[in-house]
Amino acid sequence: MNEASAHRAFRTNVAAPGDRIDRIENLVGLGFPDTNCCFNGIEFWMEIKAPTEPKRPTTPLFGSNHNLSQAQKNWFLRQRKAKGLAFIYVETEKRRMLIDGKHADTLNDLTVTELVDVALWVADKPTAQEEWADLRALFAHHG
Repeated sequence: MNEASAHRAFRTNVAAPGDRIDRIENLVGLGFPDTNCCFNGIEFWMEIKAPTEPKRPTTPLFGSNHNLSQAQKNWFLRQRKAKGLAFIYVETEKRRMLIDGKHADTLNDLTVTELVDVALWVADKPTAQEEWADLRALFAHHG
């Protein structure tokens, strides 16, 4: 599992004709999320992470390779203060989750169980089309 395939799965299953999904390869500045989207006039930012689930349930999901940097945490805080929409889309070998950006500051310390508890949306893999439709509906609800 990697971020490119997670991005592809999101784009293929959530985007509708006319939607905009742009990958941002950190050209904008330090800390910016890697994806900017606009669905039916609702614009949001999303950081995509694709970590491997740890063997022990007490181990945080995000290791040093996949954690949010301090610059990213700061960006999410500024976005929240500005009342903008921002999310973290997490895809592991077992599940997919959408986390509200308000959890960015503590994300690196959370176990899979804790992430599932705070997630706005969780789906096991493989993910049914109805579950993808539920994810898309969440963006309209947050707009």
